[in-house]
Amino acid sequence: MANDAELDLVEVSPDAKPPVCKIISWSKFKYDLSKKKRSSSKGKSKEMKEMWFSPYIGKGDIDHKLKKVREFLKDKHPVKMTIRVKGRVHDEVVYDQLGKILKLIKGEYITESNPRREGRNLSIIILPPKSTKKKESDKSTSKTKKSTKNGEKSTKSTQKTSKSSKK
Repeated sequence: MANDAELDLVEVSPDAKPPVCKIISWSKFKYDLSKKKRSSSKGKSKEMKEMWFSPYIGKGDIDHKLKKVREFLKDKHPVKMTIRVKGRVHDEVVYDQLGKILKLIKGEYITESNPRREGRNLSIIILPPKSTKKKESDKSTSKTKKSTKNGEKSTKSTQKTSKSSKK
């Protein structure tokens, strides 16, 4: 039947019971697979986002910009945070400002590398954190262990007070 139509018999799913086969053109099938592979690899890469700060930025402006940074990290985009320096500014001020900004979003990111100087600017690339499903479950079990230890301590302390009241 496949030979009459000048097509190939291709086993699509050998693990299924019964195995699944299709009568298709082998060259077209390979082309479609390569096309899917190329399009899927393009979708996985995330676009680098950048947020600029000044060394003397106000608290409200920092909060607004960090809100956007959090959105980028939530969408799994890497973020390049740059402090743009104009005029005469000491390096201490620039590094202190970057430290303050990173403290405000502490625990919400992973740094790719140490801060880098790019001309007059100071940049750091932060990445979204890895999934922490295991860590969250470990934390919940440790909380229950702590609560049972506290419960045991409280029952012992009530027993001691009851003994002392009997004397």
